[in-house]
Amino acid sequence: MRTLLLVLLSVTGVFGQSEPASYPVTAKDPKNARDYPGGRGEHQLIIYTSAYGRRSTGTNQWGVEATVRNDVVVAFGGNDSPLRPGEYVLSGHGRARQFLLNTIRIGAKITADDSSVTVRFDAESFRIYTAMRLAELRKKFTALSRQFPDEQRSALAASLDAFGQFLKDSAMAGTGPVDSSVYAAGMALMDGLEYRISLSPSVEGRGVWHRPVERSGEEIERLVRTYAEAGFNMMFVETIWRGETIYPGFITRQKPQFAGFDPLRAYIDAGKRHGVEIHAWIHTFFVGYVGAADDSGTGPILTKHPDWAIVKRNGENVSRAEAGYLFVNPGHPDAQDLIASLYREVRTLYPDIAGMQLDYIRYPVGVPLEESSDYSARSREAFKAVSGTDPMDIDPITAPEKWEEWRRWRQQVVTDFVKRIRWENPETLLSADIFPDIEEAHRTKMQRWDEWANKGYVNVLAPMAYTVNADWVAESIVRMRSVVGESFPLYVGLAPYMKLTPSMLLQQIERCRELKADGIILFATSSLSAEQLRLLAAGPFRTRAVPPRLLQRTIKP
Repeated sequence: MRTLLLVLLSVTGVFGQSEPASYPVTAKDPKNARDYPGGRGEHQLIIYTSAYGRRSTGTNQWGVEATVRNDVVVAFGGNDSPLRPGEYVLSGHGRARQFLLNTIRIGAKITADDSSVTVRFDAESFRIYTAMRLAELRKKFTALSRQFPDEQRSALAASLDAFGQFLKDSAMAGTGPVDSSVYAAGMALMDGLEYRISLSPSVEGRGVWHRPVERSGEEIERLVRTYAEAGFNMMFVETIWRGETIYPGFITRQKPQFAGFDPLRAYIDAGKRHGVEIHAWIHTFFVGYVGAADDSGTGPILTKHPDWAIVKRNGENVSRAEAGYLFVNPGHPDAQDLIASLYREVRTLYPDIAGMQLDYIRYPVGVPLEESSDYSARSREAFKAVSGTDPMDIDPITAPEKWEEWRRWRQQVVTDFVKRIRWENPETLLSADIFPDIEEAHRTKMQRWDEWANKGYVNVLAPMAYTVNADWVAESIVRMRSVVGESFPLYVGLAPYMKLTPSMLLQQIERCRELKADGIILFATSSLSAEQLRLLAAGPFRTRAVPPRLLQRTIKP
C-alpha cells in the first residue's frame, strides 16, 4: 500500500480535470431571502459574505456549500453555513450543486468575482486534502479502536501509518499534472480506508429502494444476490406505480414490460434464498405522470376515471410544484376503495411479503397557493357540509383560522386512509415514506405522520432525509424522536442519487447509527455503483445483520 501511495502523490496534479473548471455566479449576498431559503433558487450558485448581514446562509438541505478562506476551501458539505469575517461561502443548488460536488474538495483553490467562480485542484490542494483526511481518519480510529478485533485493529493501524509516511515522504514530490485516473485511484484508497474504520452491527435494517427492470427470474436472482453479498437485508421493490402493477393482478393493468411474468413472486423467492426481506413499495395517491419519461401518461386509473383527478386551486390537474405529477383526489371515496383494494390484493396474493410501504401517502405539494388542492366539486361540497365554507373562498392571509380548518380536514382525509389500510391489513408490517420536517409535512403535504406513529397505524416511519449534509440528517432524526419517542422504529432514507461522495454517504450512515435509528434505506439501486457496494460490504455492512424485530402495536381509536 505504501509504495502505491507514494507513486500517487508524487505525480498527482489536478483533481479530475486537465483545466480549471468555472461556473457562472447568480448573485452575491442575495436580497430575495423571502422567495427561497437564503435567497438561493433552482440551479443557482450564490456567494455569501459577512456583508450578507446574517449569521449563516439560511439555505435548506437541497444544496451544498464550500467555505473559502484566503482563496482556499477550508470546509465543504452541508448548508446553512456560518458566515465569518475573512471568509465567504459558495452555495449551489441543482446543476450548481453538482458542479461543486464534481470539482471541490478541501484544499481547492478558488478564484471568484461577481460573474463566475473558477476551481483549481492541484498537487498542493491534494496534499492539503489528504492531510486533512488523515487527521480525521486517525481521530476516528482512536475513538473506535477498542471495538475492533485485534487483527483488524493492527491492520488498520498499519494502514494509517503507511498513509502518514506517504505524506511525509512526498513533501518534496513533483507537481506536474497527470491523468485524472491517478487522482481517482488515490481517492479510492482513502475512501476504502475510511470505510474499513467503521463499525458493523449485527442487528440493523439495511434497505434499498428498487424500480424493477429485470425481465427474468435469473436477472432477479443475480440482483438480490448482489445486494445480499453487499450486506443488505431489505429491498423495497416498487410494486405499484403510475396506476399499474408489476405483478399479474385483477384490479388494474399490469405493466406491459412484465406481461407473462410475475416479478414480485421472483423477488420474494430470491429474497428468501439470500436472507433479504422483500417489501412492496406502493405509490398511493400518485397515479400518473405527464412528461418525458417512457411511461408518461395519465395511467389506467385516471384514464378510466378522469373525475377522480385532483383539482388545484387554479383549476388545473397536473402539478407544477412536482412537475408533471398526477394524483387522484385522496378524499374521493371511489378512488380510496380502488387503492385500498390494491393493498389487499398484494397482501392476499403474496401472504409471504415482508411488508407493504405506503409512498405518496399525501396530497401533492401545496405551495404556492395556486398549487394547493383539492378543489374538486366533491371536496368543496364535503368540506362546506362540515364547516359552512367553500374552501375556494378562504384566503389564508385574511382568514388563517379557516385556512387551518381546511388544512386539518385534508390531513384527516389522509390519516383516515392510513388507518383504513391498517385495519384491512392487520397482520402486515406497514411502513410509510414521509417528509421528516413535521411542519412541512403538515403544511404542504397534509401528512400527520406523528399521529400515524402514535396511534399504531404504521409500524415503521421512513423519513426521506435527502441531502448531502450529515448534520441535517442528524437534526431530522433528533426532531423526529422528539415527536414519536425513542422507541418508535425509524428506517432513515438516504440519497445516493444526489451524487453523494463515498465519504458523505458513510458519514450519514454513521450519524443514523449514533442516534439509534433502527435502519437505513438507500435511494436507490440505480444510483449505487459496484464500487459503492464493495465499500459498503468491506465497511459498515461487513457483518451480516438481521433487521430488528418490529412488533405490531395495538391500534388506538
